[in-house]
Amino acid sequence: MPEAAGPGRSDERRRRYALTAMGCAGGMIMLDQTVVAVALDPMARGLGLTTWVMHRVVLVYVLALSACAPVGGTAARRFGLLATFRCGIVVFAVASGACGLTPPGEAAAPFLLLMRAVQGAGAGLMIPVATTVITNLYAEHERGRALAVYAGLAQVFFALGPVAGAVLTQYLGWRSVFPAGVPVAAAALWLAAGARIDDEPRGRPVGVLQPLVVIPSVAALVLALYQCGVWGFGDPRTPAALTAAVLALILAVRLVLRSREPLVDLRLLRIRPYTVATALTFLVQGPQLIVLVHGTLFLRQAMHLPPLATGFCLLPMVGALTTGTFLSGYLLDRHRSVRVPVLLGLAAAVLGAALWTAALPAREYSGQVPGMLLAGIGMGMPVPALSAELMRAVPEDKRADASVLRQTLRQLGGAVGLAVAGALVLAANDDTADAEGIVTATATPVAFVTAGAFLCAALLFAAAALPGARARRPV
Repeated sequence: MPEAAGPGRSDERRRRYALTAMGCAGGMIMLDQTVVAVALDPMARGLGLTTWVMHRVVLVYVLALSACAPVGGTAARRFGLLATFRCGIVVFAVASGACGLTPPGEAAAPFLLLMRAVQGAGAGLMIPVATTVITNLYAEHERGRALAVYAGLAQVFFALGPVAGAVLTQYLGWRSVFPAGVPVAAAALWLAAGARIDDEPRGRPVGVLQPLVVIPSVAALVLALYQCGVWGFGDPRTPAALTAAVLALILAVRLVLRSREPLVDLRLLRIRPYTVATALTFLVQGPQLIVLVHGTLFLRQAMHLPPLATGFCLLPMVGALTTGTFLSGYLLDRHRSVRVPVLLGLAAAVLGAALWTAALPAREYSGQVPGMLLAGIGMGMPVPALSAELMRAVPEDKRADASVLRQTLRQLGGAVGLAVAGALVLAANDDTADAEGIVTATATPVAFVTAGAFLCAALLFAAAALPGARARRPV
């Protein structure tokens, strides 16, 4: 790790290469979310997908990412950070290309969902590595800004995604959006090689029992939440599935806690600042995906905008998210208190979500822009500050484990939020529209209200749980 006094020129270049490589990897993952969101409606129409399948195209990717992130952390300990990072990128890129080759007919849905799951698994291998590498390379007084640059780089790709996805969809068809991240994957591999990251595998054994128990239990819980909308909340299968999923997850947690080499170190949750920051990250991730997916579908299906116009209309939201991400690091380094960016961001996000929801019934784009801007900048601000806070709270030798657990729970938050919103939307949606892959204009506000509820819960929890005193400046 470089000394606090400042690294030499060669070390500084290596740090920049590493930071850019990790940002490109995060950007590739974020790019996939936005370009796919724009392509969802044309894809559903081209392949004859139902709303159920269309939701799962997004959900299965996020779910696989969250379930496989602990496997990525275990692989990094056994085989090294760089080897795991490279493997994840290759798996992700290959699966991305395969998604574009989805065959028509009855095989379309299972093939596409399988490839999306493989994409998520590749992302799960990559994502635990990024925060660990950055945390190891940057001293504490630089870490807030470095993590904000990393997240901001990823958000730049996120912001470019709607336009890139719209252009590709409109002129080359929806199949072209999936390979869009392949050049970014190549750039990340080249930058990682130039960074010469110190990579000492710990040589720990890789067990198979924990992944075989943990991954299905997490998947069962999220899919059971989503099935509530398919079966209906009064159907006896709904409480039975939820109860079985919760029991399976409890058994998985007990197995992990009793293991000598846990897949994720759940004992880190005994550290209060880490637990608070991780819980808030969980609550914030869901609303981002909800408004992205359902905001895009509303522009396409309720307002009947073409793909290109839809992509440009999303720019206020994704651009504001990027701005909020960069602003987070600045506020954290300036005020030395995580409360400032987190509370300010969540308050803006709650107000923005309310304004955006209120503007939906009019179906006028100009009325949605203020809510998009406020919600975007607000949702972008908390996560980089929380990332720095939770890494500061854990011992240095536990940072890799802390990164894995944090990324797992963050992505799980996205999956849970999307599943809950999807269930409520399906329950409110018309059956005929479901069969045609359409979310009606009357069902869309249900998703936005769900996102607002998550944000309100996060704001109240942050106000009560985050420390009020200024963080001590490093000596």
